[in-house]
Amino acid sequence: MYQTALKIIGDMPENNRQPLIDILSSDLSPAEFNAALSSHGKTIDLYKYRREIAEALIEATGICDAVPEAYKDFRDVVYDGALFILTGISQARLLRIINGQFLTGTGASAGERLIALVRDIPMLYKLGQIMARNPHIEEGFRRWLTMLEGGLIHIDISTIKGIIEDEVGAELKVHAVELSNSVMSEASVSSVVSFQWRENALIGTGVFKVIKPDVPGFLDEDLKLLDALAALYTKNRNKYAIGDFEFIDTFDDVKYALSKEVDLRNEQHHMTLAREFYRDNRRIIVPRPLPFSTAKVTAMSFIDGEKISGSNQKTCAEELFNALVSACIFSEDEDALFHGDPHAGNILIVKDAHMGFRIALIDWSQAGTLTKSARAAVLKLAAGIITNNHSVIMDAVNSLAEGGADTSELSKIKDNKTPAGMITGVLNLLDHLALRGIKFPADLLLFRKAFFTLNGVLLSIDPEFDHDACLMNYMLRLFAEEMPQRWANSFFPYLDSPFNYRSLMSNADIFMFGIKLFYSPTL
Repeated sequence: MYQTALKIIGDMPENNRQPLIDILSSDLSPAEFNAALSSHGKTIDLYKYRREIAEALIEATGICDAVPEAYKDFRDVVYDGALFILTGISQARLLRIINGQFLTGTGASAGERLIALVRDIPMLYKLGQIMARNPHIEEGFRRWLTMLEGGLIHIDISTIKGIIEDEVGAELKVHAVELSNSVMSEASVSSVVSFQWRENALIGTGVFKVIKPDVPGFLDEDLKLLDALAALYTKNRNKYAIGDFEFIDTFDDVKYALSKEVDLRNEQHHMTLAREFYRDNRRIIVPRPLPFSTAKVTAMSFIDGEKISGSNQKTCAEELFNALVSACIFSEDEDALFHGDPHAGNILIVKDAHMGFRIALIDWSQAGTLTKSARAAVLKLAAGIITNNHSVIMDAVNSLAEGGADTSELSKIKDNKTPAGMITGVLNLLDHLALRGIKFPADLLLFRKAFFTLNGVLLSIDPEFDHDACLMNYMLRLFAEEMPQRWANSFFPYLDSPFNYRSLMSNADIFMFGIKLFYSPTL
């Protein structure tokens, strides 16, 4: 990178060369770096060196070599995408990336250089994170992608403290807040710092989640680049041997995740809703948002737990599934909340003297709700799939689709064998129909993605976990609780509506589908 930097400044006046080299090789804070660059303003023009710089960065970071042999057809995709992004970002950000490469040192590995690269490109970090949660991805590649997440801490603690002091102000003194002198963790758009504070004469521990200062500017640029890159890939699809990979859908996931992560007010609202949703479930812990939160800083209670990846308990898998899936589907609420991003990093196991363990659900930046009618239609669709009843499937899909579904597309369902199983059958069918152009509510599609993310976590702690059996056991308990009501309603058929039961299945539904649902060998 040093030689590349010399080429960059080769055409500059001699008196400007050394100051720029000094800046590019200096260990300045982001604010100081930007200020130093601005002082050179018009003397810097990277336009004619853009491609050369991008190619040097791609080679130095080994970003294409990181793609394993199993995905070799994607190497051209990765190269073209990296080249497009690095030639499209702002000059100021490109210079910061070069600075990051200088600071890794001459002996840095390609992996270390790649970590330095993604620090200043949130969309690349988020794309890798989303790829790592794909249950079908090669395990070695998943571990490599996950490793990137652990190497991101680089922001100066004084910068984060400055943001907290500016945002929270006098509340820090009111609550006797004492900030830690180090960053606890750092992600693509935020950093986390712990603190001690006084509440009602007691000392408590909390954490501040802070949006990093440069992220809003980076994000605007990244979102525009993602749209342009998706369009470029789609236009040149025939150039790549990658089958039916959906660029636009994948990049939409990245855009959605990034936009939600910077909306801290939204996350604070979700945490409040989640604490209410799980108020009667002693097994589940949700961080408590503290009153001195702002739009740029979330103050919340600290949860002392271990990552769930270290657990290997069947009971833990069942409790987690019931908390994140069953509790949502069979909620008494009209709009049932669910966690939209339940990957392993957002789930902690907390030791408990009385219960053995509790489960903490953190990072509520992504969350959604399912209406009772949508949940009833999902169960109806599951029953239709298991009993191979095409008319029931069509009715359920039509209920779920926004504005109804195209009958010509629905008729094609009959020509394809629907997948076995309750949950996977429903979600895979919805995915199949969405790709055919049928529109479903955004939160229903988010629930689908959250389920498949969770499924990977469940199988990592219990390889034999059966989510359909777990769901059935939950339903059987509900049926047992509902028996007196069901018996009474059998004398008044007009009361026998699915919406009068938590299980969202009427007596007629159970009579029609019960034997197949509970005794099918596919479950």
